[in-house]
Amino acid sequence: MLKEHSSGDLLAGLKEPVELDREALARMEGKPHPLEGLESPERLEGYPRYRVHGGRLEALKVEGKGEHRTFAYYPLANFAARITRQVRLEDGTGEAETLLEIEGWLASGKRLPLARVRASEFAGMGWVAREWGAEAVLLPGNAVKDQARYAIQVLSLGTLKAGVVYRHLGWTLIDGVPVYLHAGGGIGPEGAVEGLEVEPGRALEAFALPEPPEGLRERAAWEGVLGVWPRLAPPEAAWSLLLYTLGAPLGPAPFALYLAGPTGARKTSLAMVAQGFYAPGLDAPPLGWEATANALEGAAFSAKDALLLVDDYAPPSDRNKQRDLEAKAQRLLRAQGNGVGRLRMRADGSLSPDRPPRGSLLITGEDLPPGHSIRARTLVLEVDRGAVDLGALSEAQALAREGVLAQALAAWVRYLAGGLEARQAFLRKRVEELRPHYPFPHGRTTDAATRLHAIFELLREYWAALGLRVEAEPVLGALRLAASRQEEYQRDADPVDRFPHLLLAVLHSGRGHLADLKGAEEGEPPKDAHLWGWEWQANLSANPDAPSGRWVPRGPSLGWVPENPQVHGVYLNPEAAYAAISRLAAENGYGLPTPRTLWKRLGERGLLHTALEGGETRYLVRVRVGGRLTRVVHLRGLYLAETGNTGNKADFADNEGKNLVPGNSGVPGNPGTTFGHGDAVPDFPGTKDLPGTAETPSRTGQTPPVPGVPGFPGTYPPDTSHSEDWGEAPAHEEVDEWAP
Repeated sequence: MLKEHSSGDLLAGLKEPVELDREALARMEGKPHPLEGLESPERLEGYPRYRVHGGRLEALKVEGKGEHRTFAYYPLANFAARITRQVRLEDGTGEAETLLEIEGWLASGKRLPLARVRASEFAGMGWVAREWGAEAVLLPGNAVKDQARYAIQVLSLGTLKAGVVYRHLGWTLIDGVPVYLHAGGGIGPEGAVEGLEVEPGRALEAFALPEPPEGLRERAAWEGVLGVWPRLAPPEAAWSLLLYTLGAPLGPAPFALYLAGPTGARKTSLAMVAQGFYAPGLDAPPLGWEATANALEGAAFSAKDALLLVDDYAPPSDRNKQRDLEAKAQRLLRAQGNGVGRLRMRADGSLSPDRPPRGSLLITGEDLPPGHSIRARTLVLEVDRGAVDLGALSEAQALAREGVLAQALAAWVRYLAGGLEARQAFLRKRVEELRPHYPFPHGRTTDAATRLHAIFELLREYWAALGLRVEAEPVLGALRLAASRQEEYQRDADPVDRFPHLLLAVLHSGRGHLADLKGAEEGEPPKDAHLWGWEWQANLSANPDAPSGRWVPRGPSLGWVPENPQVHGVYLNPEAAYAAISRLAAENGYGLPTPRTLWKRLGERGLLHTALEGGETRYLVRVRVGGRLTRVVHLRGLYLAETGNTGNKADFADNEGKNLVPGNSGVPGNPGTTFGHGDAVPDFPGTKDLPGTAETPSRTGQTPPVPGVPGFPGTYPPDTSHSEDWGEAPAHEEVDEWAP
């Protein structure tokens, strides 16, 4: 016996679910419900445990016992729903997430929006209000949520479909074949791949490529690109940008490309043209630095094997906001350079995969992020006002807007798909082979130059297959010029190069002073006291017998000046000097490494007097100050001479190289010093006017061994003095074994 617990007239329902289009569903309000008549396969004495009746989910309830037992249905909600598809969300990490797609209708026949619910949150039923709002109501009761959840699941059996949604761009394997994913689908060795669902996120939804052109259309697309690109900007900027852009499908770059220049230099316009290869018709940068750090990280992670533009790095005047911006830039650029993201811990204590950038980052900005290690992870291209050809820019923008650039990239991607593993292996091998020919002081500059060179070789082979010839000499020459200029940006942020200027600024601004070594206990002023942080205070009294004035120290004592500092250097109190200098550096947006690291770097560059103690090199040496042994940072006299703070005697080099140090061939700027960049690049001879070839050695190569540097012959021992060329240095005294 069935007892009805529903009110109102029953709606005649459909026994089987049917697929209806939107217009048909819109006309259905007040008419038979699309899910009416659905019943669960579970039955009790012939009655289904769950059903859709009157447009609502209902559950069977048994009342009474024995022969008096009755069966009644009670409503669980004012809607009916079913799971139509179980979707696996692939982000390329190997850890897929499951998503349930749920369609629903109110009892009135009104269709509810398609709900996408994580499988992990489906059982809680909190998604009903979130996805469908106040109209969808679960009835009250202790077990109603569990009953409704179970009812939806069992009513979906038999019609449930499975699918895959890719949440990233770039390469994936489908049935063992490499396919390049973009927001509109995929591209494989045979061209466009149909039936793929790619949802890389809002910031990347415009990254949709057209079907790859073939034959004359493919050649015409590349003729358009190569016809305008070399005219866009100076060669070192134009070619580096193009090779970096087209190299993204070969795998993540170990560096970011940075277009730097003043406002009005058209750097964003140039960057947007490059972004047009991946996002045709895009009229605004996909990302800016106002985005949160997590959003930037997530977008860079999803933009796998693609170029991603982050526009307009412009530090504000507010120091707190400046620090926030610097922190975001450092986090993103360091992750790009290192290929490692932040590890996160799940609620259960396990670690989730990190999310590093998996493509190639293109940054624009009026200023560069501070920090030597951060700048080393970028290849900076300076774009001055007037450097971008406006006529060529208009042509390139038209190619981007009309999708020609995207067609060229789609064809390049299809070509790569035909032998992806082999070409990626060639890139790795060629980068290693080219390293000796790009021996820049910083290894990351070498990494950037060799990668762009190897990408050019792959592209040149592809262009040749299309019947297009590109001369190697101007391209490789432009790469070498761009890489050699990179060293200047690294030197600007190098703490070793900045240290003397910071020390000088501290002394001249009254933030500290150096006392005379002989009068250390009395705090006497040294010779040329105005150079060492002292100020002359005139005596304004009318007493004719009084002295005319006196030297007054400014700021705390940072160290001591021995006799003849041009020869003997100066002694710095390591704690006091580091505190004053690091504070000034931080105020100017430059962080210094830890004291131990800073002194070590200065010593390794031959700028400190070091000592051997117990077989180890000491960068803090012990000298007598005021009658007792004291650990000091002993700066060399030559180092001080280059700062211009010692008067620059005739036999000492100043910082402009006018007074050269006689006899020291290893000192930069002196006669006889040679710097080499290695041999010319094999297979591409003739770049004789560029630094780093066999005919014109670069000025930025390796120098001869510097006395005092650990690892070189002639490391300064604790009880010996330097040669006359370096000046007579006071011998360092023996140190107890326990000394730090």
